[in-house]
Amino acid sequence: MTHYGGLVLAQQLVRRFGVAKRIDEGLKLLKRHAPYHESDHVLALAYTLYADGTCLEDQGALQGSEAVRRLVGAWRIPDPTTAGDFLRRFKSAQEVGQLSGAGDDVQEVVWSKLPAKVRRHRKKHEMALVDLDGHIKPLYGVQKEGADFSYDGRWSYQPLVVTLGGSGECLKVVNQPGSARSSDAAAEAVREVLPRVKRHFKNAIVRGDTDFDRADVYQAVIEQGAYFAIGGRLYGNRAALAERISEKRWQRFYPRAEREASGGPWRQGRTPNYRKNKAQQRGYRTLSTVKQWISEIEYQPSGVPFPCRLIVRRILIEESDGQGVLLKHFRYRLVLSDLPRSYTAQKVVDLTYQRCDQENVIEQFGHGIAGWRMPVAQFMGNSAWLEIARLAWNLGKWIAQLALPAEVVRWEWKRFRRHFVHIAAKVLKLGHSVVVRLAGSHRYLPDILTAHARLQT
Repeated sequence: MTHYGGLVLAQQLVRRFGVAKRIDEGLKLLKRHAPYHESDHVLALAYTLYADGTCLEDQGALQGSEAVRRLVGAWRIPDPTTAGDFLRRFKSAQEVGQLSGAGDDVQEVVWSKLPAKVRRHRKKHEMALVDLDGHIKPLYGVQKEGADFSYDGRWSYQPLVVTLGGSGECLKVVNQPGSARSSDAAAEAVREVLPRVKRHFKNAIVRGDTDFDRADVYQAVIEQGAYFAIGGRLYGNRAALAERISEKRWQRFYPRAEREASGGPWRQGRTPNYRKNKAQQRGYRTLSTVKQWISEIEYQPSGVPFPCRLIVRRILIEESDGQGVLLKHFRYRLVLSDLPRSYTAQKVVDLTYQRCDQENVIEQFGHGIAGWRMPVAQFMGNSAWLEIARLAWNLGKWIAQLALPAEVVRWEWKRFRRHFVHIAAKVLKLGHSVVVRLAGSHRYLPDILTAHARLQT
């Protein structure tokens, strides 16, 4: 008996797409395979994170379960101490790259097996949204190799995360010292990610915040024939250009939430604004947005061989102290893009700021599957851990896209596990076959059975 009955879906996907074989062929880390291969260690850690593990020691819960061993088709599962030894064997970026390459191969094969309607739409109409962002992971051990102080003084790593908008799949994760900018590894990551993304989509749009407003990122995107829509830094020359835009060229801009609300521009509801009222009572100085306008001009960033679209959003800010308005002033927000004119300035702004959904992906990568755990002292070992966490993360996203209802892709991991992983099951060994009997009272049992059948074909 086990409460990890939902692992049958992950195991079925791993078996169908030959994940273990691809890992063993791509990663050459062990000199002897007695008794484990590289794939045994990688998948054991991935299953631990997928199920609910938060550290290396949690692998013991799977190791000690006869039902889980039968379910995943293993005679034995590596001990947690052996898992730590395996991570510490990673000595170079090349070995981490081999593990990453195996995950990339699986990802492309999964994309090629999506429903035909989805594949046709991607190839003919859909732009892949490739999102770039960094994450500061504070560290509390003084012996973490490669750690450094971040810009705000925290002892940390600062990984770069590249994700696919919409599905939330992790395309690449690059570990970096805390002193690095999140964009330092972005150009190389873009060159690795875009070719395989463009093989399955019409084209790609790379999005990022103002930290990615740099020449090497633009050059990498242009080299791959893709588009970019990146938040621009407000340098002095850009601010001067924005100030010189004539009043006739400014158009009123409403945020997307206001435009999508029924009945025209969005209005506050009847519920009082308690925060605003309390700030007024205490005489706090507050800033509030009054109006917004949008315009665009041509601008050629450094390192880009042609003029781009510099889209400027002008925001009227009202500053008050609770007794009345003190002053009003303008602020400017910039977006740099080479998207064609068929994308209006308003649409480009909407597209750029929808990237903020990646913050939810990064948060769930840490709190959903404990991807930011960094369990060993070695820098390359922790980089390998991030790649294994990426595989565990993508297992859930791939299963949802291939075999589960569409809305499951957007679920948080807590909800996903409750419905599709933590399922009471009896695992029986009958001759040369294994039979998994799931609890008949489970709410999503019909979906699980349908998903298992779809993953077999």
